[in-house]
This record gives sequence, structure tokens and C-alpha cells, in this order.
Amino acid sequence: MEREKALKEIYQTNRMKVCSYILANSGSAEEAKDAYQEAVIAFYENVRDGKFKGESAIGTYLYSITKFKWLNQLKKDKIRTGHHEKVKQDEIDEGPMAVLIEGEQRNQIMAVLAELGDRCKELLIQNMFYNSSMKEIAKVGKYSSEQLVRNTKYKCLKKLKEMVSARPQLEMILRSYE
Repeated sequence: MEREKALKEIYQTNRMKVCSYILANSGSAEEAKDAYQEAVIAFYENVRDGKFKGESAIGTYLYSITKFKWLNQLKKDKIRTGHHEKVKQDEIDEGPMAVLIEGEQRNQIMAVLAELGDRCKELLIQNMFYNSSMKEIAKVGKYSSEQLVRNTKYKCLKKLKEMVSARPQLEMILRSYE
């Protein structure tokens, strides 16, 4: 019981940071979730088998596992597709923002999100990509209340809108998906 509770806490605490890496590096929301789940399983097995010695923070360890697995996946995909672009899988419902972010557009949006700061970036990604509730975000993001999450989201979105309106090219991209 305690083990499950601890694993759940580790999973939720590190999910945004690790999934953000995948999203920023050519991955979809679904791929990010899958890679992170695989990393958590690998972490659990490494702890169980005595391979994890606690020499690094758990978050750093999970991030490293995910990064390693993701880079290997990208290499496999590149070989499998013969250097062709991956075919879009329109059947997969990744949510409106995940579908929006492709290639150069992804880089532009991730750059803007990075300018917002980590707290805003993580909150918006969690809410927009993963459709997490304010309650979930409050718990994972260490907010004291759901209302604080709502207020922070409002301020982050306001700042994001200002930043996007200052970039006409990015504003056009976003408007084309409305």
C-alpha cells in the first residue's frame, strides 16, 4: 500500500517535467505519456533490483531514463521510416493543442512557453495537453488551492496572449486552428 502511494506520488510529481521534454523533442502527447510510463516502470524495476542507488534525485533519474528511451525511439523511427516524415495519425485523438504542435510550429510554441517561465509552462501544458483538472494540477504543482491554480492560469494565459500577439506569424498559426 505504501509502495503504491509512493510510486503514485513520484509519477505525478515528475510527469510534467518529463513529458515536456518529449513534447519539445518531436513527440506527441500520447508518445510522451507512453515514454513516461515506461520510464516509471524501469525506475521501479531498478529500485527493486538494487540498480538505483539514490545517487541522484528521483526526478533526475526518471528524466534520464525517459530521455534515453526517447532518443532510442527517435533513432528507431528514423531507421524504420527511411528518413521520411512520419505519417500523421489523424485517428488518434491527442487533443487540440497536441495536434496543433507539429515541427516548426512546435518549436515556436515551445519557445514562447519557455519564456513564460517553468510554472506557467507546466500549468498550461498540464491543462491543455493532458486535460488535467484544476484539482490535479493543484496537487501535482504544489499549489495551495484550486482557486490559486485558476488565478495563475488566468495570468499565464493573459501573458501568453500578449506574447503571441507580439508575434504575428505565431498568431496566424494559432488562429488557423480555431
